[in-house]
Amino acid sequence: MELDALKQTWAEYDRKLDTSIRLNRQLLLAVNINRVRWPLRRFTLGLGLGALIGLIGPAILGQFIYLHRAEPRLALPAAALDIWVIAMVVASIRQMAMALRIDYDKPLTAIQKQIESLRVLRVRIVQWAVLTGQVVWWIPLLIVALKGFWNVDAYKVPGVNFLAVNLAFGLAIIPLSVWVSRRFGDRIGRVPMVGELMRGLAGYSLQSAADRLAAIAEFEKETLES
Repeated sequence: MELDALKQTWAEYDRKLDTSIRLNRQLLLAVNINRVRWPLRRFTLGLGLGALIGLIGPAILGQFIYLHRAEPRLALPAAALDIWVIAMVVASIRQMAMALRIDYDKPLTAIQKQIESLRVLRVRIVQWAVLTGQVVWWIPLLIVALKGFWNVDAYKVPGVNFLAVNLAFGLAIIPLSVWVSRRFGDRIGRVPMVGELMRGLAGYSLQSAADRLAAIAEFEKETLES
């Protein structure tokens, strides 16, 4: 009887110990998950501020387009620039919505998938922003800026030939950049400086959250195995 009572008491202690370990692991996991939230909140806040500032562009460009609506050579470059800015604002809002939809109550693998999807979207948006920006940032912006700030006609100074050559160069960079990325993307990505640039494109805050989440997943794996 004493042996049975001892076994029962030992089993009860063992059950309490298992419960305590499980609760401690859940508490530690919750604390670490909260550490993941902050980088993502910082990332979302940055997007929100960028989108808010970006809304100023369409207002200014819209006024420029209205003032020069009878001059297509000025209105069309401004419209192209306006469309690009609006697209970037929409892209920022889309990333914000995706970040806010991350459910931290889901399993770690599900959270990792959501963050990875957000990282992929972020990189693609930045890539296309840079590629299309080769055309929009230079010539249309030059035409609008010269006219809007200094009342200078870019078609006369620096001249149509200058504008045409630079526009052609910007258009040529797009397929060339895509080809280089597809042809040598894996090799280039292994270069430390380029790898750091790609992490930057994904957003440092987003990368930090992904790294912390990977560390949590590794800790949980080791805990379950031990």
